Amino acid sequence: MRNKRASCSTNGHRHFNAELLNLDEALRDYVIVHELLHFFVPKHGKPWKRLMRAYLGNYEAMELKLLEFN
Repeated sequence: MRNKRASCSTNGHRHFNAELLNLDEALRDYVIVHELLHFFVPKHGKPWKRLMRAYLGNYEAMELKLLEFN
């Protein structure tokens, strides 16, 4: 996993990049919650966004911060 921080497969396997350990705790939480929510909502539609907001609040700000690490 060189280009991704995490991924999920259709059979329910989650894979996390070891580089997550170098991120701020809030950003790690964002990536982990993002992937775990795909157990319930496979796409990034409105239901997924509502759950992200319910768990993390302003998750969009975390997405922007995460882009800085690319």
